[in-house]
Amino acid sequence: MITEIDIDTPVRVAYDQWTQFEDFPLFMDHVEKVEQLDDAHVHWTARIAGVSREWDAEITEQTPDQRIAWTSTDGTSHAGVVTFHPLDDDHTRVVLQLEMHPEGFLEQVADKGGFVSDRAKKDLADFKDFIEQRGRATGGWRERIEREPDQGHQRAVDELMAEPKDELARRASDADIDGWSSMTKRDLAEALLAERAAR
Repeated sequence: MITEIDIDTPVRVAYDQWTQFEDFPLFMDHVEKVEQLDDAHVHWTARIAGVSREWDAEITEQTPDQRIAWTSTDGTSHAGVVTFHPLDDDHTRVVLQLEMHPEGFLEQVADKGGFVSDRAKKDLADFKDFIEQRGRATGGWRERIEREPDQGHQRAVDELMAEPKDELARRASDADIDGWSSMTKRDLAEALLAERAAR
């Protein structure tokens, strides 16, 4: 699932705010608590489809002003990447890609009913409202994180990256991937792999 939003702040402000994970409950009403365990590990407590869930996530990639990727290491199975695209000096497009494997009957029903997609859109809208009203980030973490990539995943990405961007865009359009028209070639490849894994 992919969604995006345009925010009236410079890319650095949007990115810096996203790195402040412990502030997520300030604008995401379903996130109850976030604890930053260390630079690359975060513990989440949230309500998903009315059910309280906890999980630990590892940040697998973090490149200032460009992207943050993560995956759960236990608890609710969850992975995602958020990318930041400067539209000009004062406007940024934020693209959020999530992959979640719902646990239990209620979460599966909610997922099939579009709950995850709707929740992601609302989260991005709430993030936009929060940062635009403040006009500045509550803080910022500017270090890089690069975990050794999964070789199988990297091979699959490389195979897709060998294809023309127009072909990847056509396939993303056919798969009804939100936001495909504004994605980079790499984002298209990652989105197609995530869509394939979710089938």
